[in-house]
Amino acid sequence: MKHAIILFIAVLFSACSFFTERIVEEPPELLDTATIIEANNLLSNIKLKNHTLKTFKGIGKITFWEEDKKSITSSIAWVGSDPDMMRIAILNISGQPLLSLANDGQWFYFLSHTDNSFYRERSSYSNLKKAIQIPIKPVEIVSLLAGRIPINEYHTADIIKNEKQGHVIVLKKRSGSIIQKIYLNEDKKNVKKVELFDEDEKSLYFVVIDSLQKIDKYYLPLSLTVSGDNGNGFRIDVHKYWTDVSVKPSMFVLKPQ
Repeated sequence: MKHAIILFIAVLFSACSFFTERIVEEPPELLDTATIIEANNLLSNIKLKNHTLKTFKGIGKITFWEEDKKSITSSIAWVGSDPDMMRIAILNISGQPLLSLANDGQWFYFLSHTDNSFYRERSSYSNLKKAIQIPIKPVEIVSLLAGRIPINEYHTADIIKNEKQGHVIVLKKRSGSIIQKIYLNEDKKNVKKVELFDEDEKSLYFVVIDSLQKIDKYYLPLSLTVSGDNGNGFRIDVHKYWTDVSVKPSMFVLKPQ
């Protein structure tokens, strides 16, 4: 099981018209403008979620899986600091760390406590694709664990609605290619799913916010799932969560034992 865990970690309108005594049409450009304004207002609200939460920590369990393969569940503990510092430990049955991941804003670290294998790389280049074939970045993990939604840089924002997906904010680059979709719940106040794409509009991964909990003034994840289109993924179930905790910069740096 130890080696299996190391293998995992190491390396979201149709136009309608109606007829009365005369046809009434609203200029398309006005409809577009209204939609764009709504999309950007919704994005502003999303960005404000938990924006005052600077530090946090928690414990829970994490379950990894591969397509058509047995899942692996382990205990997990984490501490984070806005915007991109984090430390995550995968624990054994006695609560001792098996693996540790950390990001201090400049470097991303990986340490296996069982065989003392260690590596680091620049944060700007780091993600977990080598480990679980899902290119999620440390800063995106920090955002998700803090109850925030990672938003990629975009040129235009639109909102669409259909029966299956509900309201979806679509973010596009200047070229017109889609880089992100944000799926909203019925009242459009909360995000239920996020999907990120590469330059060729191929899905990189998607996040499902399974459930939320309120702690102090913050709405935080109780459960979330991250999956790739290749069948790989992981789920974090939160058991305890603390906000506005005291942290030190040294907590986000790993060194060989």
